[in-house]
Amino acid sequence: MTSDKNFLSDLLQSISERGRELIARARGRAKPSGEVRTENLVELCEHLLSGRGEASGVALAAEILENYRELKTGERVAFFEALAHRFGPDRERLKSAAQSYLATPTEQGEEELQEAAEPRRQEIVRRLNLAPEGTGTLVAMRAHLLDALSRRADLAAVDRDFVHLFSSWFNRGFLVLRRIDWSSPAIVLEKIIRYEAVHEIQDWNDLRARIDPPDRRCYAFFHPALTDEPLIFVEVALTKEIPDAIAPILARGRDPLDPRDAKIAVFYSISNTQKGLAGVSFGSFLIKQVAEEITREFPKLETFVTLSPVPGFAKWLARERKAPVSDAIHDADRAALSILDKPGWEQDAQSRARLEAPLTALAAHYFLNGKTSYGRPLDPVARFHLGNGAALAHIHASADLSPRGLAQSYGVMVNYHYDLEEIEKNHEAYAEASEVVASKEVRKLLRSAKPARAAPARLPEMKSTNTLFSALEAAIPSREKILIELPDGKQVSYGDVFELAGKISTYLIERGVAPGDRVAVQVEKSWQNLALYLGVVRAGGVYLPLNTAYPLAELEYFLGDAEPRVVVCKPETADGVRTLAAKLRIASVETLGVSGDGTLLANAKNAAASAPVARGANDLAAILYTSGTTGRSKGAMLSHENLLSNAATLKDYWRFTAKDVLLHALPIYHTHGLFVAMNVVLLAGASMIFFGKFDADEMIRLMPKATSMMGVPTFYVRFADHPKVTRESTKHMRLFVSGSAPLLAETHRAFSEKTGHAILERYGMTETNMNTSNPFDGDRIPGTVGFPLPGVALRIAEPDTGKILPQGEIGVIEVKGPNVFQGYWRMPEKTAAEFRADGFFITGDLGKIDQRGYVHIVGRGKDLVISGGFNVYPKEVEGEIDAIPGVIESAVIGVAHPDLGEGVTAVVVRAKDAAVTEAEILGALEGRLARFKQPKRVFFVDDLPRNAMGKVQKNVLRETYAKTYAKSVA
Repeated sequence: MTSDKNFLSDLLQSISERGRELIARARGRAKPSGEVRTENLVELCEHLLSGRGEASGVALAAEILENYRELKTGERVAFFEALAHRFGPDRERLKSAAQSYLATPTEQGEEELQEAAEPRRQEIVRRLNLAPEGTGTLVAMRAHLLDALSRRADLAAVDRDFVHLFSSWFNRGFLVLRRIDWSSPAIVLEKIIRYEAVHEIQDWNDLRARIDPPDRRCYAFFHPALTDEPLIFVEVALTKEIPDAIAPILARGRDPLDPRDAKIAVFYSISNTQKGLAGVSFGSFLIKQVAEEITREFPKLETFVTLSPVPGFAKWLARERKAPVSDAIHDADRAALSILDKPGWEQDAQSRARLEAPLTALAAHYFLNGKTSYGRPLDPVARFHLGNGAALAHIHASADLSPRGLAQSYGVMVNYHYDLEEIEKNHEAYAEASEVVASKEVRKLLRSAKPARAAPARLPEMKSTNTLFSALEAAIPSREKILIELPDGKQVSYGDVFELAGKISTYLIERGVAPGDRVAVQVEKSWQNLALYLGVVRAGGVYLPLNTAYPLAELEYFLGDAEPRVVVCKPETADGVRTLAAKLRIASVETLGVSGDGTLLANAKNAAASAPVARGANDLAAILYTSGTTGRSKGAMLSHENLLSNAATLKDYWRFTAKDVLLHALPIYHTHGLFVAMNVVLLAGASMIFFGKFDADEMIRLMPKATSMMGVPTFYVRFADHPKVTRESTKHMRLFVSGSAPLLAETHRAFSEKTGHAILERYGMTETNMNTSNPFDGDRIPGTVGFPLPGVALRIAEPDTGKILPQGEIGVIEVKGPNVFQGYWRMPEKTAAEFRADGFFITGDLGKIDQRGYVHIVGRGKDLVISGGFNVYPKEVEGEIDAIPGVIESAVIGVAHPDLGEGVTAVVVRAKDAAVTEAEILGALEGRLARFKQPKRVFFVDDLPRNAMGKVQKNVLRETYAKTYAKSVA
């Protein structure tokens, strides 16, 4: 084997040297030396792709890698950026292949389409791998890429290509398992010391104590291209009993066991050594292979277990202890857990004994109930062993009292059991259903949750890499199923919507929309609008819906800030938008009417659907503008995971299935109507009855066809007063959801008395989608918004200091979870100000948590007015009013309104001798503000009430004008 290896290496080196001569001769220059700029490498990569000769190709690959090794950090990032943006798929070839396949779908055409869809950078990486030491350099290159990814999410596509290629190159079938002992080469032994990631090896003597005694073994997996680099190594102790602590295994002065007397093989340390291979699967049965290798030497061994760390447990438990409400921690646990705050607790036997029961019970909860947004266990070591077919067998407290063990898990360790006859079945249970196979002993430790809540929803498996679109497309029950029914009886199928989305997607790409480009949309609600949303996301764009009430004066700000590549507007506003687009240098304006008329669909009708553009979980899917406290709107950046995780959670929490039919009368330019209602329906494979706007009579007429409805409080106010809303007319319904504004307790009770249905109220924001919900099963308490959703952490804090407040006290609501947005568009300082250091988002809403764990919204720290479900920030309205001649100052407040929830109300101080009237002020605001922002009433006062600090006392104004709309529904 060694001679073969040397021959191959010499051969490649010979080819490489010959190739260098050819390159130097062709280019008339010597091999570059010193610092090599990014553009040089990009040029060399282009040559590498275009070259045909084997010798010159290998030589050029070697030259590229040699030059890469000389790059500094910033130049590496620039090179990765070039790979991301300049070496994607050949768009012309892809378009041609797609059109050919759609015209004549053949196996050959399908193969050509797959080849055309492959990014060119994959072939670059393949050819670089042919160079001498190419594999090792590429592994190091990916380690550099992972470092850059923490700051540059746009490089994720490059990383996915590396993982895709590495997963085939480093498949278990290519790996070689070798035993490591004291006679192994020193270079390998040095790396075992350096790479040990679980229990540090102190020195050479410590290493010898680990691998040399007769009851110890060490095995490592190697790749043929990295002969001296162990990829994973496993340290094994042969014992008579299943261990419950690590110290006896690591003790240097112990008496070795005769391995012939051993009954147990303990895998007590498993280390992944190559950072550049992080996240790359080597296959699902590595540990089984080690177990089979040991069995050949010791056929009497009966049991194979691990003694594994729990690296995420301490951080998880710390978060649970700080949370106002915890599913895991019982009241009786808290006194014992306070011991963990005392230095040196691990040295006290009594303290360890008090902690054993709560720690093992909480660890069981962590393993069995703690889930990522994709439904996998929180613990990374658990994911590895469960994926390899193990079962969680035992949980031990005080098993690792080393500083590292205490920091990671407060000393908790576990045994995973590898039953050679059950490995494949266990692996399938985990791979197919994320099931944590666990012993009865572990399951007995699991206590009932208080209060009971569902686990975070598991996100659907996706064949494509366009995270959001692929999940929604994968959920299609059938292309013939009706997705949308209109009030006039017209029906639109899933196939209709998704086919049109594909055409729009292709057309947008042809118009120059690249991944991450914004597409602004201000159109009326229609099923074609839904296809446009899906088409933008499918094309890798960022969907930017805008309220149809915004006049051009407001639209200019949004378009100037977002700088969209394309604007889609109503045909009747096209002239004004085109003038605005020319001023702002926006590349393209398209139109879309409520009946599907306009330029967009006319231009897209002949486009062939191309493959969805690859987008990762952290890539932006949408930007929604939400009013800011300064009166200017902020663009909330929402990722694919933000939208998909929340929709998946709500689908499960509210029990949506393909049998559901949703009454949809909400606008689809904000969170409730689009990302909650639409995404939940699509992910469930359900249907909708689609209304352009709220129409009580029409909705009651069609309600017998429906099962559920999502609405704003105004809907329920009007339904409660409608004579045709009865128990009989709503008997087919299973769920009514309310949101976007507070639902008055009296409305909740009136609707319940009339229909027998308890409205389910939830709480969300543009920045977070949904945070809490009243329970589907259980009490829906009027005046509350229920419990935090699965996967969402919620706490109440003192607004200025961030101090966590005890149960029942009022403070600012802070949330954290996969639903929380990525930050404000081009407002890094504002983003930083709105997040705590531990990642919690400061909502600005005031609330409390009662004894049962229900969240109450008691006010808005940012002085927001919510009128008819729309957010209105007083500062913006005040700015417009103050600019009117004759006005000195104004204060805008929200006053209880029987229909709108709150009516926008202005209190104005006029200049001396000014005669400006209410009608003149309202008239001046026409065209300057959206209608929902315009005050319903204007009152005049001599002075605004102020406190000692000179701040306007809006609470006094709200009390003064509290009954303004008591008898009005205008």
